[in-house]
Amino acid sequence: MKKTLLSTSLLMALGTALAGGSGSAPTTTTPLTPVTPQVTPVTQVPVVACTPGTWAQAAIELVTQRGLFIGYPDGQFDWCQAATRQEVAQVLARLIAQLPANQTTFNPAELQTLRQGLQEALTGLEQLRAQVAAQNTAIEELRAQIAELQAAIANLPAGGTGAAGATGPQGPAGPQGPQGETGATGAQGPAGPQGPAGPAGAVGAAGPQGPAGETGATGPQGERGEPGVSYVPPVEALRYGNYIGVSYYNILQQNVGSMVRVMVGNDALIGSLGLRVTGDFRVRGETPGNSISALATYRGTFNRADGILGAGGGYNLERGSTFGELLVGVDYRIIDRVALFGEARQQFYFDGSNTTNSSIAAGVKFRF
Repeated sequence: MKKTLLSTSLLMALGTALAGGSGSAPTTTTPLTPVTPQVTPVTQVPVVACTPGTWAQAAIELVTQRGLFIGYPDGQFDWCQAATRQEVAQVLARLIAQLPANQTTFNPAELQTLRQGLQEALTGLEQLRAQVAAQNTAIEELRAQIAELQAAIANLPAGGTGAAGATGPQGPAGPQGPQGETGATGAQGPAGPQGPAGPAGAVGAAGPQGPAGETGATGPQGERGEPGVSYVPPVEALRYGNYIGVSYYNILQQNVGSMVRVMVGNDALIGSLGLRVTGDFRVRGETPGNSISALATYRGTFNRADGILGAGGGYNLERGSTFGELLVGVDYRIIDRVALFGEARQQFYFDGSNTTNSSIAAGVKFRF
């Protein structure tokens, strides 16, 4: 309301001071039209919100553009707040400072805008006064109603005790109370019936042996049986560890010659472990060449049959190269000193040629 009064006062001052402003060029002014406030009866008390209105909007924008209202440092005018004395003094000082030099600042159209703004401001002021009066009347009516209610309450007769009403439904159970002290122990009740037998336990350890009983009487001698044959244990086959052997075989790979193999060794040096030396000699055709090798052997015996595994190495006399050798064979002793054998050998040369030679030989061994 204070802002509205300030705006109204400034507009009235501008209208009076600048309506016939004089200067080097006189300006023709239009006489002010008397203002007759239009009062609108208020039947209800409205709620006035603090929002920007349209009262004298054009006139207020005009004086703001002229620099009379410059607002706060943040650019806001805050029209809903009350104006202070200092703010009113600053606006009037700006107005007085502009009058001597700028009496012709407002042209007739702008003066008409100021007059229209003054008319709107006065109309708004009268509406505010009517609203305040309506509010005051409503407040007095409410006070009278409150007084009547208070008097009616005071004049109410004291009521007597009426008949008891029907019992209401039971309320929800309250929280459980604390546990009471433990009572004395009651007398022991009678024994219940015997339960079913449990599962049998584990068998216990055997007890110590009892003392020997007395020797019984000797029974009668039985009849004499027929004479039996004397038991003669089987004679284990005689086996000699030393041997010499000879075989004839053909080369199975790129060579198409035949060779003779001569061997000497012992296959029972330490248990089933043995050692043998072999010589291979050319008979005809193309062969890998004469060679000498030595192998460590392992023997597995079943009656008269022996299985042989061997591994070792040797030297080829014609190639001038060393080689590694693997052996798999089987012997069968026809008699204690003579056995037939068959074996397969694989040789791997170490001269950088990656050459291998395979052979299968069969022959006879003489043991001693």
